[in-house]
Amino acid sequence: MREPVKQTPGTDPTQPVVEAEDVHKYFGSLHVLRGVGMEVQRGEVIVLIGPSGSGKSTLLRCLNHLEKLDRGRILVNGHPMGYREVNGRRVELREREVAKQRRDVGMVFQQFNLFPHLTALENITAGPIHVLQRKKEEAEAQARQLLEMVGLPFKAHAYPAQLSGGQQQRIAIARALAMNPTLMLFDEPTSALDPEMITEVLDVMLKLSDQGMTMIVVTHEMGFAKAAADRIIFMDEGRLVEEAPATQFFANPRHERTRQFLSKILH
Repeated sequence: MREPVKQTPGTDPTQPVVEAEDVHKYFGSLHVLRGVGMEVQRGEVIVLIGPSGSGKSTLLRCLNHLEKLDRGRILVNGHPMGYREVNGRRVELREREVAKQRRDVGMVFQQFNLFPHLTALENITAGPIHVLQRKKEEAEAQARQLLEMVGLPFKAHAYPAQLSGGQQQRIAIARALAMNPTLMLFDEPTSALDPEMITEVLDVMLKLSDQGMTMIVVTHEMGFAKAAADRIIFMDEGRLVEEAPATQFFANPRHERTRQFLSKILH
């Protein structure tokens, strides 16, 4: 059962966390996103599935402005991501301003991207201390709470090379959460892990969903999708083909393309 959604001070609980409208993205002549539109409400867990090359990871990167849109718009917490609108024109923000916006959006990648020369505790506190200007004692107290939450309180002083892949990914999740984001993006967070390490990462993500964190997750883990997703969105060839609540999506997919995909991945 979900806990009540925690509100960030100053946020409107009725305001969608994400609003994407007619999003297009090209890489050269390759049209990767073709008019994507979606809304994500506060506290929702959205799972994106689809074949490789369907645009799932590119969409996540556009939501965080790691990739710039070619057309359309994306609002996060009611604000255009990566630009401002002046007299109906889109003006790109400076990188420093975009970095400020990204504080509200935590992202966990396939690779863990931890700083190898920093301990787990130092990896988690780096952002709060250097970006949010928090006191070291305060940042460390929060980091220890997060280490407890991801099940690694005894690894505070371990370096990434001393951790398993699953442990590194859990530290990466804790590091993202240390910035107190209103939205978490996960880009196939278990794809680089050995099978026995996948469950420990998914368990942390399930705990986050139970706590009411707004999440968009690209994954091939259908068990997680069934357990955690409020909605599942199937993408193919840069378009959103179908979306539905998890039980309906798996039991009664409407589109033939969705049925073809599910027949290959569900055994």
